[in-house]
Amino acid sequence: MTYAVEPPPGGPADWSAWSRDLAARIRSLSDGEDVTITVSEHPRPHLLRKARLFGVVPARYEDMAPWARVRRDDNHAVVELIGSEDFGGEFFFTQAEDAALEEIGWRRPGPISMEERVWNRWYPDDVSETAYLGRDDALAAADLVVRTLRDVVYAAEA
Repeated sequence: MTYAVEPPPGGPADWSAWSRDLAARIRSLSDGEDVTITVSEHPRPHLLRKARLFGVVPARYEDMAPWARVRRDDNHAVVELIGSEDFGGEFFFTQAEDAALEEIGWRRPGPISMEERVWNRWYPDDVSETAYLGRDDALAAADLVVRTLRDVVYAAEA
């Protein structure tokens, strides 16, 4: 089951409270469930098809909204963020935004072409010592999403 979440327009007034609520939702996920956070108020064009026949057939674009997803995979929380066009994803992040995402803690997908072209992060990073996600790891996963939305997505549109 997917739980869909959309932040209020302009972002939450209290990011800390929103982060705690998200962490609680993450901890309550059953195996295979996920929570997807979409910021539909900040779409950017994504190239679906390049122009052909010397421009007679125009390029085709689709507005793509940024999203982050936290899914439970056994005893881990897998946090994913829409991928950058820079590495084959579907969202146009600027080079500065890509650098900010890496600084926040996101990891680019590996070189294997079968991997989904999304930013990702696993919590815990190592073998899980608990039945599912501990409180600290859930808070860290929620904080990664919050910092991404607050410091990259909403900041870019300000």
